[in-house]
Amino acid sequence: MEEVVKKDILNTIKQVVPVLKKINSYELNKLSNTTLHNAGVFQDQDSIALGVLIYSLSKIFDRPRLQDNPVLLKLRNKILINFKEAQRELQNNQMKGYNRYIKKIFQDIGSFEKKFGMYITEALKQAQIKKGGRVYEHGFSAGKAAALMGVSKWDLMSYLGATKLHENVKIVVSTEERVALARRLFRI
Repeated sequence: MEEVVKKDILNTIKQVVPVLKKINSYELNKLSNTTLHNAGVFQDQDSIALGVLIYSLSKIFDRPRLQDNPVLLKLRNKILINFKEAQRELQNNQMKGYNRYIKKIFQDIGSFEKKFGMYITEALKQAQIKKGGRVYEHGFSAGKAAALMGVSKWDLMSYLGATKLHENVKIVVSTEERVALARRLFRI
C-alpha cells in the first residue's frame, strides 16, 4: 500500500470513529468520499472498500425507525471495535490484520441484514455504483471507474445518465489536439 494511501485511510478511520459513535449518517456519507481520490489515482482496492463500507454504514444508520434499536446499537459497537483494531493493525503495517477487521465489518453488516431483511447487499452494490460515479468525476473513463468499483459498465452508465454527472465532467483537450481536429475538419 502506498504511504499516502495508508495515511489517508488512517485519517479517514480516525474521523469515522467519533461520527459513528454519534450515529451521524450525514457525516458518514461525506466521509465516504474521502478515499475515492486515492481509489482513482492509485487504483487502490483498500480505499475503494473503505469508501463503500462507510457509505453503506451511512445508509444503515440513516433509517430513523432503527435509531434506538438495541440490535443496531450492538452492531455499531462491534463496528467501532473493529475499526479501532483495523486502525491499530494498519498503523503497525499489518495489512493482513487490517483486511481481516475490515472484512469483519462487512460480515457484521451481512448478519445484520439477515436479521432485519434490509437488503444491505443491494445497498452495497448501489454504494459501489455511486462511488464509481465519484471516481468518474475525478476524470476516469466510465469503463475504468466501473472496473475499479467492481460493477458493470452498464450499471454505472445507467447511474451516470440518471444523475447527469456526465454533464459536469470537463474533458481537457490539449491545444495540439484542437489544432489537429480543426485541420481535419477544414482539410488543411
